[in-house]
Amino acid sequence: MTVSKSTTSTLADVAAAAGVSRSTASRALNDSPRISEATKARIRQIASDINFVPNARGRALAVGRSEAIAMLVTEPLSELFADPTYGAFLSGITEELSESAYLPVLLQASSPHERERVVRHFERRSFDAVIDISPYRGSDLLEVLRSLGIPTVLCGQLEGHPYRDVFSTVYSDDIEGAELAARAMLERGRTACVAILGPQDNPAVADRVRGYKNVLGDALSPDRILYTGWSASDGFLAMRHLLDRNMSIEGVLAGSDRIASGVIEVLRDHGMRIPDDVSVIGFDDHPIATKVTPQLTTVRQPLHQEGALAADIALQMIDGTEPTTNVLHMELVRRASL
Repeated sequence: MTVSKSTTSTLADVAAAAGVSRSTASRALNDSPRISEATKARIRQIASDINFVPNARGRALAVGRSEAIAMLVTEPLSELFADPTYGAFLSGITEELSESAYLPVLLQASSPHERERVVRHFERRSFDAVIDISPYRGSDLLEVLRSLGIPTVLCGQLEGHPYRDVFSTVYSDDIEGAELAARAMLERGRTACVAILGPQDNPAVADRVRGYKNVLGDALSPDRILYTGWSASDGFLAMRHLLDRNMSIEGVLAGSDRIASGVIEVLRDHGMRIPDDVSVIGFDDHPIATKVTPQLTTVRQPLHQEGALAADIALQMIDGTEPTTNVLHMELVRRASL
């Protein structure tokens, strides 16, 4: 490819001349450690030879791009800051994008006014791609993204995968994670288990119920499953409600580590020993899992990895790659509560 030295080249020109993708060219020019020194030197030389000027505003105008990727959050900000899950997603996304020319922008859309503002930005093409970290809320926004054809990555699955081949999806296998927890309970000899989970309409919750029941079967009857929020106070109130019913409980399968911390507090208040009397298994492996007493056995989700993968896929989709579905594996981390 030949570009006149009298014109200013774009990143696309550099990528084409070097025979690499735009994202690779961007990473090389931004000194990413993921690109070899030899490749970086070759691409920099090509950029110099074809008069590429690394000016963000000029590049954006030249290629018709904003060089911004939206991190869409449809949960209230209070939940965003309270739930470490979102922080892990955002950390992975921003770390991955730090090696590119793309600016991550946190886009809040929990209220009707915020959603209207977000739609206006989508219609103005303020972002080259969108990463939705709470896709189970805000289906109206997903329909807007579909109609506009904006490259979109979902961090989390939706029941029935309605956007397969439209958006990319990255999520951890909740059925697999729940099965790991339920098997661990059976191996410990805990057959009288209860499950305390997050909101019933959350697709991850539905999959965790499937996973628990795949292992425990009818022993985990509907009256032994409670749906609530994700917080420690939700776990506290749900566990107290179960104990008030005087049912036999040998094990608690908690839908989050925060729920599990509230469960542990109630059990201790009732003079029950963990794990001698009751075993408790959480979900996520957030820092709280090692701060409670006893330390919490939990299902580890690769949340930081999910965020980083979502960002990488978003960059690839900007370059024209087709949507993909990516399922990551979970791991049981054994600690003292089992």
